Amino acid sequence: MSNSRWSILTILVFLAAALTFAQPSQESQAPTPDKHAGMHHEESADQHLAMLSEKLNLTDDQKAKLKPILQDQMRQMKAVHEDTSLSEEQKHAKMKSVHESLHDQINAVLTPEQQAKFKQMRQEQMQKHKGMEEGKEHE
Repeated sequence: MSNSRWSILTILVFLAAALTFAQPSQESQAPTPDKHAGMHHEESADQHLAMLSEKLNLTDDQKAKLKPILQDQMRQMKAVHEDTSLSEEQKHAKMKSVHESLHDQINAVLTPEQQAKFKQMRQEQMQKHKGMEEGKEHE
């Protein structure tokens, strides 16, 4: 059980990192005004919220509670990614910690039925990730 949880967290960390840090090359070359600096991250948080809302049938109250949690998680992931004082291993560990905290915060907002569905979603993601890793090993 512990291994599966870590695998799920790892998958979600990589997915969140990919969503968080995938930016067009022009943005990384040109400085952006402060009001636009976080837009990509807010969009990613909004996309994550939309996916959770669709899969878990969130109420408006739950959406309102989850949006700032997801936005904060994106900001934390960005800060870790941009921290040049950390090694890749340290960044991975810190991102995993951010993700664990995120899941705890999400679960605190969900009903027991939604928590079970959320757990199932994470397990399915882990299975997909394992399948992709196994496929790469055989190439």
